[in-house]
Amino acid sequence: MFKKALYAGLLAIFTLSMSTSLSSCKAKEGCGLEDKYGAKTGKNGQLSTKRGKSNLFSKKTRKKMKKRGQG
Repeated sequence: MFKKALYAGLLAIFTLSMSTSLSSCKAKEGCGLEDKYGAKTGKNGQLSTKRGKSNLFSKKTRKKMKKRGQG
C-alpha cells in the first residue's frame, strides 16, 4: 500500500515538473519554438507559396501496391 502511494506521488511530481518546464515561455516575449516551427517567409517577409509533398509509403511500396491492385 505504501509503495503504491509513493509511486503515485513520484509520478505526480514528475508530471508537474515536466509540464512546467515544457511551457516556459516568457510573458510578452513569445517562444523560440514559434520561430522554429512557424511558416517559412520569403525575402520580402511574405509567406512562401511552395507546397510540400507528403507520402505515407515509399515509392517502392506504392509501386508494389499498384501491381497488386491490377493483378
